[in-house]
Amino acid sequence: MRNSTLITLSLFLAPLLACGEDAPTRPEDGTVTAWEACRWDGQILPELCEPELVCTYHGICAPTCTTANDCPSYAGFEIECGTMEDEQICKPVCNDAKECPRTGGADLECHNSYCIGSP
Repeated sequence: MRNSTLITLSLFLAPLLACGEDAPTRPEDGTVTAWEACRWDGQILPELCEPELVCTYHGICAPTCTTANDCPSYAGFEIECGTMEDEQICKPVCNDAKECPRTGGADLECHNSYCIGSP
């Protein structure tokens, strides 16, 4: 009986201890920069993105634009300014090798000719 009580207590305390100082904390609203993830605990959270960025359906904070000239450039990659999420946003296009630019943010992967956030 005593062993089962210890096992039950251990199972109860283990998740609490796992959430200690090493557990990642959610970014403050409005602090996630361009090309970083706006997904937290499996949910897309637009409020995490800095102003002038749009949290896309694939969970990346994308810069807004009027034309492609407003978008950051990456050597060897084309960036389009297109509609997504009812906004005009910068959309990196995959190169011929189906690669995506290194933006300094979250890893992007090629899907239907565009670079999107990894699932």
